[in-house]
Amino acid sequence: MRIQQIRNATLKIEYADHTILLDPWLQDKGTGFSAATVKPEMAGIKNPMNDLPMSPQEVLNGVDFCLVTHIHPDHFTEDYLPKDTHIVVQNDEDEREARQMGFRNVTAFRGDAIAFGILTIIRVPAIHGDNPVVAEMMGKVSGYILTGEDKTLYIAGDTVYYDGVSETIDKHHPDVIALNCCEATFAAGRLIMNFADVESVCNKSPDSIVIATHLDSVNHALLTSDDIRALARKKGLKQIKVLTNGEWMEA
Repeated sequence: MRIQQIRNATLKIEYADHTILLDPWLQDKGTGFSAATVKPEMAGIKNPMNDLPMSPQEVLNGVDFCLVTHIHPDHFTEDYLPKDTHIVVQNDEDEREARQMGFRNVTAFRGDAIAFGILTIIRVPAIHGDNPVVAEMMGKVSGYILTGEDKTLYIAGDTVYYDGVSETIDKHHPDVIALNCCEATFAAGRLIMNFADVESVCNKSPDSIVIATHLDSVNHALLTSDDIRALARKKGLKQIKVLTNGEWMEA
């Protein structure tokens, strides 16, 4: 497998004879939403906070389909996506929302898995918040397991570390794990993983490569890519990889 960090949670994945664009957020810098934040100096800053590392057309080159963990404005917008792009979403609700945006070629999970040739994508649980209030506000989200090569990829999605993540690792023994870990937070609580959660995943799956992603792009984040690199060095967690935007990794 080859994985390219694009921006935020957007990854370009070459796996099992397919090129997949995960959570495509191709919006121009500073033209999107501004999230509520616990950091006063970040209030009112519009997202995304950085540019794409290449043109949207270059990002989309060769993509077979987009895989979407959930439809939030830092994971999926219609910007630059042709309306005939094949979009794969977690459920019927997200399919309806994608079609309302004008996308014509949308596939939703009906069961727990979808096969595309030798590639199988398995939907796995995720919780988008560190308490029930936040999780309910954020709504349904999913992670995904990709199989079809010798190595298995686990895309955790927007989740905190909890039993569902631990059980997914136990069941699928992923070789590579992508974790959204900017510690996005607002007054009601934390939305996704912090470094302690990342460390828990590393301890749970010590032989896995752990890709830290969803960094440097949203104004409600508490951790940057440099923070993750520094913490990984301090803890001696060499399995953590933090890719720069545009960088490819082969696993």
